[in-house]
Amino acid sequence: MDEALYSACMRQTSFVTEIDGHEAIVMSERASSCGSCAGKASCHTLGSWKEASGKGRVFKLKVHNDMGAQVGDTVVIEVADSLLLKTAFRLYGVPMLVFVGLGSVVWQAMMLWNHNTADAAAALSGILGVIVYYIWIWKQGAPEGFDARIVAVEGSRKS
Repeated sequence: MDEALYSACMRQTSFVTEIDGHEAIVMSERASSCGSCAGKASCHTLGSWKEASGKGRVFKLKVHNDMGAQVGDTVVIEVADSLLLKTAFRLYGVPMLVFVGLGSVVWQAMMLWNHNTADAAAALSGILGVIVYYIWIWKQGAPEGFDARIVAVEGSRKS
């Protein structure tokens, strides 16, 4: 069996196009394994592997640059396999729980007071709760461990 299918991380060879502080902008073609990945449609949605304009299967990605890579270097980047599941839960699971939980609490409170608008109030509060949650995670940014990182600098393409 192919050991790469069971690795803890996805690795991709890329090259550095820009340096931004302790982060590097890398560019590469998507791995051929992306075509068979069950989460390939989610990559663009999650904003991790953005398509570069007009380049087809080429992506640009901002990664942590702890290895000191420079513009033009060929690097190996690593993304944890668990990233897709964690991000999906953060972007879809938690908002669903916020919507249902907040909506249920508001509905129960409105029913206790015999309001005819309990359903509308519950739906509206659930929607507002989700909006507030998304604003909160947008301002918070990506938590530690939710990003790709450079694990090796293989050489320079400048020559």
